[in-house]
Amino acid sequence: MILVNNQKVEVQHFPDGTQLLKQDFYLNVASANHITWRYENDGELLTLIYITKHLKGLHPDMLFVLNLFYVPNARFDRIKDNSEVFTLKYFCDIINSLEFYRVYVLDPHSNVTPALIKNVWVMSPMDFILDTVRRIGLGNDDYLYFPDEGAYKRYGDLFPNKKNVLIGHKVRDWETGKIKGLRITTPEGYEPDASQCSGRSVIMIDDIISYGGTLAYSADKLKEFGFEHIYAYATHTENSVLDPEKGTLLKRLENGTVDYIYTTDSLYTGYNEKVIVLNA
Repeated sequence: MILVNNQKVEVQHFPDGTQLLKQDFYLNVASANHITWRYENDGELLTLIYITKHLKGLHPDMLFVLNLFYVPNARFDRIKDNSEVFTLKYFCDIINSLEFYRVYVLDPHSNVTPALIKNVWVMSPMDFILDTVRRIGLGNDDYLYFPDEGAYKRYGDLFPNKKNVLIGHKVRDWETGKIKGLRITTPEGYEPDASQCSGRSVIMIDDIISYGGTLAYSADKLKEFGFEHIYAYATHTENSVLDPEKGTLLKRLENGTVDYIYTTDSLYTGYNEKVIVLNA
């Protein structure tokens, strides 16, 4: 969905399927105009290009910023060989060609995205994470869990005084890429003391959830350590998390292993009473 100053762009189509865009927008003369892309599909990129070029062509002296809270292709931030198309780079090239005054992105998957986008402003997920921690009532004796070292590096600094921290280490089958098992340790590399975990709450923190396999495996393992309440937070959650067959984290919600998932509305548009949406 594309919005101009919070007004949704209405997309119609000609019989051949091409886009028909015909709409007046309220624009700010004295301040920047915000074009917001709440990603639903790749076809919206064309709408973004058409609308931006149209408005900037009509009003060359006005400022336009892009709110791109979720960056499509952000996970494809490297290639192994020339058979792989570096989609993130080419996507960012297109965004750069539109010459926005500023591009706001929320919690990108890695540092590659902000390195590729001009005039980028990276928004921290800190407020959303702290809001989630407040909502679940996480206490000093409760735990934070990061599903891998990358997540720990991204978010660990948000809690400089937190002592009860755990990190997941996935064991993969390198031929299939599937997760074979999971180890959980403290940042120092020790296995947590189950007696200290028993009856406590823990929140799993990551940037993106698709089907939720990693967090589902994590929740099972955390349950073995005796945690009574297990929560999940991801800044960006795909609607695929609710897939009745592939949604492994959904199954953990249904059987009570995980209490709630917290996420922003940067990407998620589904509904489940155990998925709590925070407004970005």
